[in-house]
Amino acid sequence: MYKTNTRVPHERQTLIADAVANSQSTHTFYEYQNKRTDLPVIRLEVTVPIYRMANYRTRTTQLKYVHDHSVAGDFFSAGQENESAQQAQHDILTTFAKKGRSSSVSPIMTELEMEEQREPLLITDQGVVVNGNRRLSAMRELYAERPADYKHFSHVDCAVLPGNITPEEIREIEVRLQMRPETKLPYGWIEESIAIQEMQDSGKKSDYVADLMKKKPKDVERMVRALTEVDIYLKDWLREPGEYSLVEEAEQFFNDLAKALDGVEGEALEAKRRIAWALVSTPKKELSRRLYDYNFSFHNKTDEVISALSDRLSIDLTPKEDSTENDDDLFGGLEIDLGDQDDDVDFSLDAFIEAFDDPSQRDNISNVLIDVCDAIWDQGRHDAIGKQALKAIQTANNKLMSVDLSKADPNTYLTIEAQLEAVKVRVTELEVALSQYKGKASAGGGSNE
Repeated sequence: MYKTNTRVPHERQTLIADAVANSQSTHTFYEYQNKRTDLPVIRLEVTVPIYRMANYRTRTTQLKYVHDHSVAGDFFSAGQENESAQQAQHDILTTFAKKGRSSSVSPIMTELEMEEQREPLLITDQGVVVNGNRRLSAMRELYAERPADYKHFSHVDCAVLPGNITPEEIREIEVRLQMRPETKLPYGWIEESIAIQEMQDSGKKSDYVADLMKKKPKDVERMVRALTEVDIYLKDWLREPGEYSLVEEAEQFFNDLAKALDGVEGEALEAKRRIAWALVSTPKKELSRRLYDYNFSFHNKTDEVISALSDRLSIDLTPKEDSTENDDDLFGGLEIDLGDQDDDVDFSLDAFIEAFDDPSQRDNISNVLIDVCDAIWDQGRHDAIGKQALKAIQTANNKLMSVDLSKADPNTYLTIEAQLEAVKVRVTELEVALSQYKGKASAGGGSNE
């Protein structure tokens, strides 16, 4: 395993400056200030460059490391010159270097085992790697393990960026080179969302960020809203702020949650959030279907879920005596039906929210919530199946109504005639069957509406 040997900044800077002064080759680069720039290419000992700690690809893994190893929160962000932080970053990057994307794209580690360095690392004049962190970790690891076989990795080619480059320009270079759809190893959705949020916080407009990342502006906005919901969930529900590894597989769920909460305020917002939090924190094995199949519970079926859940758990939704909130808009459009309750009674979601916030009730509430959602899902499926015949006939009728025989090819007349005869036969069969089913429904007291 490679052991980092971080040189002091002024030593690195002097080595790089001397090498640049004697450089005989350049690397044409187009991602700095949106124009062509010929960067000097130098060759450095593999131990000289240092990893960039602000690398978005490793951001969530860094946070997990901080949590798991109980180190300071700024262990990475303030540790770019720290030997221990550089070693931890190396280990993280080596793991990424061993990952590929599907069977068609080999991991960087595998590629470098079979060939020499093809493209220079992109570094600052202080030796910080802006692009090529994974490649550097792979070359270091291979050289450390088998120096005789990989002696060509004792030194690495580096293209040096101008000395006056800003941190913001470095960030944009990473986004341009790594976060576009064609990148070999895609960034996780959390990492991309963090990058978008930080660029917006620095004053960049959504349109600019979207163009930079080759995304649609609406997708950029959606990703930021989803990240906001993730942060609230991790902090307020799990009490694990920054533990993004816990939600890496819930991208669609949080995207749908952000969409469902758009324009919702007050108690209705908090009630929807808690329904979502209880679901996303439930182990997969305890769910009857895919997680995002339950999204209706905090979207278009929230009123049904709240009513059924409150009934089963005996949660009183009547306002407290000192409550002065009577505004219908408070519930964001929720129309809670509590059966035989007086229509003039106001509703409050305070008790509903408080029940979810009680840690001692969470397991039971989650179990009942899943049962309620499953029942609503099954009923909706039953209703859909019951209307399939009507929808099929309506579709067939609409298609027949749109037929224009004046434009038909004469060569198709005989075939059309045969098809119409078949349609008439099928219509007759359906009419006979329908008459029989109506008779059974009437005899059984059922409705034929």
